[in-house]
Amino acid sequence: MTSKERVLTAVELGRPDRVPVDFSANPATGKRLMADLGAGSLKELLRCLHVDIIDIRGVVDPVYRGPVPKERLLDGGAREDYWGIRRRLMQTATGPEDCYVDFALAGAESLEAIEAHPWPSADWFDFSGFAGALRAWKEFAVMASGASVLQHPTLLCGMDKIFMDMALQPELACCVFDKFTDFYTSYYDRMLTAAHGQIDLFRIGDDLGMQKGQLISPAMFREFVAPRLKKLTDLAHSHGARVMFHSCGSVIPFIDGLIELGVDILDPIQVSAAEMDPVRIKSDYGSRICLHGSIDTQYVLPLGSPQGVAENVRRMIDILGPAGGFILAPCHVLQTDVPTENVLAMYGTAHEYGVYDAHK
Repeated sequence: MTSKERVLTAVELGRPDRVPVDFSANPATGKRLMADLGAGSLKELLRCLHVDIIDIRGVVDPVYRGPVPKERLLDGGAREDYWGIRRRLMQTATGPEDCYVDFALAGAESLEAIEAHPWPSADWFDFSGFAGALRAWKEFAVMASGASVLQHPTLLCGMDKIFMDMALQPELACCVFDKFTDFYTSYYDRMLTAAHGQIDLFRIGDDLGMQKGQLISPAMFREFVAPRLKKLTDLAHSHGARVMFHSCGSVIPFIDGLIELGVDILDPIQVSAAEMDPVRIKSDYGSRICLHGSIDTQYVLPLGSPQGVAENVRRMIDILGPAGGFILAPCHVLQTDVPTENVLAMYGTAHEYGVYDAHK
């Protein structure tokens, strides 16, 4: 099978020739892996690791032609993008990480203040030539990512502000949610149209869970998130793309609702979070939604030995892989605390042990 065929078979809950694998790393980790593996490009790195999916964000993008800078440097070292979302590169114990700071709409207490914000438009992006650029990645399953209806509003307003508004001033929260939803619906409609069928997967990222429970209630999910998420899932399906929904943390109370909304792939199966038992998840949901992720980035990958990583990979394949419908990947972006040897152990073991029937 090709990578594209392998992934799409798993998404359709079938059993491909082997368990497909996905990859994501922060810039510093990706650069280190390329140097350690002697890979001269991202494509060479993915081939070295036998990866089946390419996330095209930052790899194949439309040309930005907006009236404000796509990103500008502010006093104090923060960078502001065309949304007004601000990041600052922080040094952690193991390396640099981007952190969100100085939330532009944290003080917005009226609809007028929200409307006055300089909101971007999909008209600012030029998709001519997009389809041609995608052809270089046709050996992979191609994924478009970056849409959000809940998480990105928290990056502009602050998480505390959004959650307080959902409870006390829902009209303010809904106004912000609609600004992001309307933009992403228009932006990705143009992208998927311009791609001429070359995009296989559409990834939406909205964290609903945390380590010990949920960030919002199921009732708030149904009121604020589900109607807007449905617009995006319907859009993707209208273009023939399958939908991956990403949420870190404990998300059991939301899975049935996500399936009802048309989500095809659940990411990342954060097995270290409360109630995220992979045995239960496979049993209760594995016949209705493709499962993606499962390799722990909190303890196993950064702190374990290569042998321990390999053992964990084999265990996850044994639990989540039977009958298909599983794509193996880290539970989170690979960060600078994950040693290269553990990355190699994860992908090498998946490539060898993930062949269906070979180890039975």
